[in-house]
Formats: sequence, structure tokens, C-alpha cells
Amino acid sequence: MGGRWRPKQWWIVLATAVVLHLAAPTEASAQLGALVSPGHLHKTHAALEGVSNCLQCHSRGRQVAPEKCLACHKPIAERIAAKKGIHRNVTTDCVTCHVEHAGVDAELRPFDQQKFDHARDAAYPLDGLHAPLAANCAACHKTRSYLSLQTACASCHADPHKGTLGPQCSTCHGTAVKFTAATTSFDHGKTAFPLTGAHGKVACASCHKEKRYKGIAFASCSSCHTDPHRSTLGTACATCHTEASWRTSKVDHARTAFPLRGKHATVECAKCHVKAAATVKPRADTCAACHTDPHRGAFKQDCASCHTESTFQKGTFDHAATRFPLADKHTGLQCVACHKTARPAANDFRGLRANCDSCHTDVHRGELGLSCEKCHTARTFEVKTFAHANQRALFSGQHAPLTCAQCHVSTMQPTRTAAAIPALRVGYTTTGTACVSCHKDPHLGQLKSTCETCHTVDTPKFAVQGFAHATTAFPLTGKHAPLACEACHKVETGAFPSGPGTARRFTGVGTTCVACHKDPHGGQLDQACQSCHTSDTFALPRYTHKRARELREFFTGRHASATCAACHKPLPGTPAGSKPVAAYKVATTCTTCHTDVHRGALGSACATCHKP
Repeated sequence: MGGRWRPKQWWIVLATAVVLHLAAPTEASAQLGALVSPGHLHKTHAALEGVSNCLQCHSRGRQVAPEKCLACHKPIAERIAAKKGIHRNVTTDCVTCHVEHAGVDAELRPFDQQKFDHARDAAYPLDGLHAPLAANCAACHKTRSYLSLQTACASCHADPHKGTLGPQCSTCHGTAVKFTAATTSFDHGKTAFPLTGAHGKVACASCHKEKRYKGIAFASCSSCHTDPHRSTLGTACATCHTEASWRTSKVDHARTAFPLRGKHATVECAKCHVKAAATVKPRADTCAACHTDPHRGAFKQDCASCHTESTFQKGTFDHAATRFPLADKHTGLQCVACHKTARPAANDFRGLRANCDSCHTDVHRGELGLSCEKCHTARTFEVKTFAHANQRALFSGQHAPLTCAQCHVSTMQPTRTAAAIPALRVGYTTTGTACVSCHKDPHLGQLKSTCETCHTVDTPKFAVQGFAHATTAFPLTGKHAPLACEACHKVETGAFPSGPGTARRFTGVGTTCVACHKDPHGGQLDQACQSCHTSDTFALPRYTHKRARELREFFTGRHASATCAACHKPLPGTPAGSKPVAAYKVATTCTTCHTDVHRGALGSACATCHKP
């Protein structure tokens, strides 16, 4: 066309094509439309093919006009105006989403099924049993249009009630469970007849015969229940009955000749009204009319003189008027606890012995006599105030909080009589007071049995305090005085006076120094350590040689001021890392310490020429 294509030139070509189209026959028009069109329309718009139909959708000088789309697609226009559904927020041209001229089978409605929110865009949530349908739109939308489908249940489901219960199925059914589960999930409280009490347990079919849910009579009890009284008591069933159990529970017995008080108020009607109450009136003038006399006529007075309707068990009998008033622990006892059955079904209320052993088994088996009140009272039956007459010092200190049973252990065998109660604690008179009678000897016979020599009951765990070691063969003085016992008396396992075992050794402990201390002199000296050392310091004071008189000529001059180590050198052969042991038996010849500068030329009598 000789140059660059410009928009005005395009319009010229288009105008020329339109003129030719209007003047040419139909076949030529179709050819021109195919030439101008960017592609075929979708098959649903096939009737709009051709240049003559362009203005059905296009406006002059514009692309596809939204208003022309909505003129045909009126349901969409209505939903845009109502701001509902997926088009509720549409503000752009239709062609932004719906592209035409892409082919007869092109997709005009791009739709991502995974991202589509049915509750938000269709205002109909797919929940419960409907949820799986979200993955298959065609299961409900049988036609191409998604707007024609109704949300009423009957549009998809057959109405088993045939319209008798109205169109609002959600009143009884939900999507959470199957429709047949309404028999267990239906809230009857929303109806005119809420199910309470025993009605709540009745099956639906019991009242709704043949699945009939409307027109059920419930104005009176007789609508469903047969009147067992045959109308003799009227129609106000609620006067005596409730829905809780349908049993008679609300009769105002106070209006009868026998008001129900105390225990009588809880007795079931049928206990007394063996026959129908409306036809037979039970006797109520005496207790014996209903109750069997457990005393078999032993008491002539009326039962009410001892018993009340509150308990029937223990009456108002004043036991203080007898020779055995009931006090403390005896107060709350039932009569039958003491007044045992003497005859079949009859208790003996005649005079009983008042001795303790008439009711209580003597757990001491006669060892302490029958005067139980010396130690026990009826307040607790436990011994809390008993004081031993003798041995008062023994019951102080660590012994003070002990219970009787910790010292007084059983020394008797259980009785062979099956009915007898076994003794709790016996052997009170035979309990010894020596320490070994209760405590195990931890010394295994090394010391005497007079434990009090070292131990007292006043110290915790009987610890030793103030033991005088001066009374032994080895008084503790000087450095020995502050030593703990276990420093010398070690725990040993071996043979002891009372037998083999493990205990701290007290007897047979040596008293020589080497029994505890290591000999630093390597056995060169005798074991009389005290000849040089004392327990005050163990350090060696100024030592005086034992042969000082014989060696007085030796310890003169420089020898007199020489240190011990100057002469007493370490013994040869001391292991590495060990403290050296000095040689104490040293010769007094000069050459023992000094080197002979004359190399023996002048003999060994150094003192001839030299003096220290």
C-alpha cells in the first residue's frame, strides 16, 4: 500500500468493505466477513456471524460494549445490579474475562473449579454431605446455565412427606447427617409439644404412626395414654403424675387421713397400696397394720413411745433412765449393737450386764484383769492418759512419744476359736525394761548390756554425749582429745562376741602408736614412741641422745650445734615420690660423715690431730 499502515487507513478499508458488502450479493458478504473477522464466534453466538451483525455486539469506534452483552444476558445484568454471585463486584468490560472470536468450541467462561467458593459466590454453602459435590459441578448443574438451579431441597430431593410439612426441609433435616437420621437429631423442643422427662425416650414411630407428622393430638394425656383409673379420678393426670416417670409421685397425702412424714414420705405407693388406692383404703390406725413387731410383744406400749417416723431404727428411748447411761462413743450406737438377737427375728431388750467384756472382747485375754476403766474410757477407747507408775526416767526423751504397741508386742498365740477376736496387743506384764528387750545391739556383744553407760534417752537417736574415755585403758589427751570415735573405731565385718556380722570395732583395738600411726622410722627404733614423742604435738622436741653420757666427747664443738639431718641422712633405696626415711643407727667415726683428705695415709684416728 506504499507506506506505513495508519489507523485512518484502516477505517477507510473498513468503510470500503462495508459499502461493497451492502452492494454485493450474500456470498460476497460472507467472504468479506471472513476477511475482516479475527476468528469464528463461539457456537452459542453462531447466529451473529458475518459483517452485517458486528454492530449487534460492537459499538462504532469501540470494542464490545458491556451494555450490549447484558442486553442479551439479562440474568447476569440482574445479579450485577443486585451485587450477588460471582459477578457481584464486576466493574470491567465483559471481554476482560469472556473472549470471543477464539473458535466455535473455545471456552467463553474460564472457571477454576478448585478456587471457586460456593458459599461466597453462589450464596449457597456446600457443607456436610453436600461438601463432596464441590468437586463435581455437573452433579447438580445439569444445564449450561448455573443461574437456573434452585436452592430448595425439593429441586434435587424427592419429598417423602409429599408437601404435608411445607418446603422448609431444614426445620428437621440438616446436611451434617443423612436425611434418615432426623429421628435422632430433630429438636422436638421447637414444636408445640417439647419432649421432656420420659417422653424424651419414646421412639418417633410410637406417636407418629405411618410417618404422620401433622395433626397429632396431644392436648390431653388420654390422647396417647390409656386411663388405668377408667375416668374415676378425672382427666387432670398431672395432679398425681409427672412426665419424669409416669408413676404416681405427686399425690398430696397430707389431705388424706394418713399424712406421710419422715421415712414414710419416701416409701413407694405400691408398698402400702397393694390394691388400687381408688378402691381399697389401707389401715393406718396402728404401726402393726404395716410393720412386723420385731419385739414379739415384749413391749405393750405403742411403738411411737420409742420410735419415730424419722428413722424407724433408733427411737426416742431415754437410756439415761437405765443403770447404763449412754455417753461418748456409746451415744451413737444402734440399739441392736448391744441388744443382740435372742430369738429368731427378735432382739433381746431385757437387762444386759454392764461390764465391758459383756460387749467387747478382752484383747488382753485377762492379763490385765477386768477393770478396763483403769486405762480406757468410752470417749475414744484408746489409751491416751495412761501413766506408768514406775520407771519414770525411762519414759522421757526419745521414749516419750512412743505408743504402747511399740514396746508391748504380742507374746501370745491367736486363739483357735473362730468366733473370738484375735488379741491386738498382749504381753504388758512381761515386757522388759532393758535396752536390748526393744533395741537391737549394734555392737554385737562387744560391750556390756548397760547401754546407759554411754547412751541416754534425752539425745536424738540415742546419740552418745560426754563419754569419758578417761575411764578406759587409753585416756585421750593432747591431740587425741578432739578425735571423733570413728577415727579409731572403724566399721568392720567379721567375728564378734555375739556372732559374725558388721559393726564398729570397740574391743580389741590396739593402744600402741603403731596401731593407728604409720612408723616413719622404718622399724629402726623400738615401738616406745612416747620415749621421744608426746600426744600434745607429736612433733619432736629437743632430743637428747640416749648414749649422750658415753658420747659426751663426741657432742662437743661443732657437733653440739649440728642438726639431726646433718648426721642422719636418708636411707638409700627410698622409692621415688616417697618421703625419705632417715638412718638413725649411725656410726660415730669421723669418716662416716667427713671425707678423709689424707686418704688413709695417717690412719683413722682423726681426733689425734683434729677437734670438732
